[in-house]
Amino acid sequence: MSDETEANVQPEEPVVESEGLAPETEEQVEPPAPEVVAATAHEFLTGLLETLGVDGEVTTRVEGETALVDVGGEDLGALIGRRGQSLDALQEITRTAVQRRLRHRVRLLLDVEGYRARRREALADHARSMAERAKERGTEIEFEPMNAYERKIVHDAIAEVDGTESFSEGEEPDRKVIVRAL
Repeated sequence: MSDETEANVQPEEPVVESEGLAPETEEQVEPPAPEVVAATAHEFLTGLLETLGVDGEVTTRVEGETALVDVGGEDLGALIGRRGQSLDALQEITRTAVQRRLRHRVRLLLDVEGYRARRREALADHARSMAERAKERGTEIEFEPMNAYERKIVHDAIAEVDGTESFSEGEEPDRKVIVRAL
């Protein structure tokens, strides 16, 4: 076969479009195991941190069907950003990179220096406190806009307080939780 003929040969496998995931083939029907997702995320994030010149240690674990990725170290505040915005972006970049490598949707949660765990506890405490206040006053209290992950934490915490209910209102990125007394 000449070089000219070889150049015109089309690949048999689907090409990944820059906009999304490749169409699934028979080999790709089963989602990757969470351990594979975790290992792929570890590899990607370790390389990204090295490229950025950030000294952080990446560890992974699996809970259920979700790969949990933690970055530990000192002075990693820039990876967290104001109110976790940089962390949210870093998680999205990591999730997208892993999905493209594995050609399948994945469940992945990224945390830096335990920020999400601390934020989860602070949000839940604040939500329960606001639910009690709404119950005492017999009124509604509106929370600041937050992402879907944080809204779920707030809804779950409010559900623990008898005599209150919560709902979300608004459009992203200004969607917020409202708690009211029953």
